[in-house]
Amino acid sequence: MVKFELFGALWQFGTINEDGSPNGCNAPNILNYLINIPVREVFYDPPVPAIAYTPLPTPPAVLMGTNITIDLYEVQQSVLLYQEK
Repeated sequence: MVKFELFGALWQFGTINEDGSPNGCNAPNILNYLINIPVREVFYDPPVPAIAYTPLPTPPAVLMGTNITIDLYEVQQSVLLYQEK
């Protein structure tokens, strides 16, 4: 477990709590620790007539129904790996 202080709060990173019990984010692909972002939300770029802005072409329709998924376990493991160096 890695501990660090940020804005006066102590944060703990790791898959094991101080008492030795596993925390909830201890393996990849756990639904509670996946962030799904719809591609259409990322690339939503409406025209703005007031400033004569015309958006770039949207991505292909086949991509617009998909999600970008961020697995917080993978983020956690990357942080832990970086902290160990």
